[in-house]
Amino acid sequence: MEGLFSDVLMHDETLFIDESLFDYKYVPEKMPERNNEIKEIAESIKPLFSERRGSNLFIYGRPGIGKTASIKFVFNELKQTSSEVTPIHINCWSNQSTHAIALELARKSGLIFPPKGVPADLIIKNAIKKLKEKKGLIICFDEADRVNELSIIYQLLKELDNTNFILISNNNEWKAYIEPRLLSRLNLKNLEFKDYNEEQMNEILSRRAGMALRQGVINKELINLIAGKSKGDVRKGMALIIESARLAERDASRKILKKYVENAIINLKDDAPTGLSNEEKRVLKAIKDNEGEISGRVYADYLNNEGELTLRSFRRYIKIIERMGLITIEGTGEGFHGKSRRLWIKK
Repeated sequence: MEGLFSDVLMHDETLFIDESLFDYKYVPEKMPERNNEIKEIAESIKPLFSERRGSNLFIYGRPGIGKTASIKFVFNELKQTSSEVTPIHINCWSNQSTHAIALELARKSGLIFPPKGVPADLIIKNAIKKLKEKKGLIICFDEADRVNELSIIYQLLKELDNTNFILISNNNEWKAYIEPRLLSRLNLKNLEFKDYNEEQMNEILSRRAGMALRQGVINKELINLIAGKSKGDVRKGMALIIESARLAERDASRKILKKYVENAIINLKDDAPTGLSNEEKRVLKAIKDNEGEISGRVYADYLNNEGELTLRSFRRYIKIIERMGLITIEGTGEGFHGKSRRLWIKK
């Protein structure tokens, strides 16, 4: 039997110059399609240089349209321009609990705590003490709707002067779930990231492909096809280009052909909204399969399909998915299985 990796040894040519340029963590050197939003973010920060608080921002828009990349673009330029204002970016997808956020704040303030064994209150206290040494701070909670408890933001608001806050969400309605007292203190200014149009998508994907792929690997017609299938989600477009290139490499083709793009579209097809974890997709599927049913019956179906969450965790996921604007919850009132709730997919 021929070795599984013998083809790798036979030829090491690749269609990629640098595949990492397609990674979601990569921050482009220029983002002309988001110039207006980038300038708005920068303007909100500028008062910090005069030891005044700027505007706190609520940034919203669909996944994959440049929200995080724009923030990181501004933060990168801020670091290169001055050390007076310190930007801190918290990925709330990876850090959802108060303890995890406290550890991340401490780490980015220059303190290191063990991942377990130290109470969140003590970590936050030490992190705040360190952060108070900064002339100005800008703290971004990216995918803030993932945070289990927002009280940590209220504590930071009370303790830190000359600090701006940026909250990012894929759901423009999530702000309504913020506790009124915290919302009043934040006084958030809305900044909407609208979907890219077809021309912008073509330009973004062409620009990135031109840097990441060898010359002549993909043509304009196929970029247009991928842009159309990406439905405004740049990350999805990047993923389709990568998959198309890998399929071409598997056939030892020096170019991406239409058949590779079409197969990539099939391979990466996913009816669930982008930006969901695998467990969130499973919970959402259970709701979709039992739309209009009370939550207990939905949970029973979830368990029957090899779900592993406890009822308490399942309910927490329901709240997260509701905050993302994907479902609506209707109380059944007293007298019908206690205080049950019916779950509906949001149209």
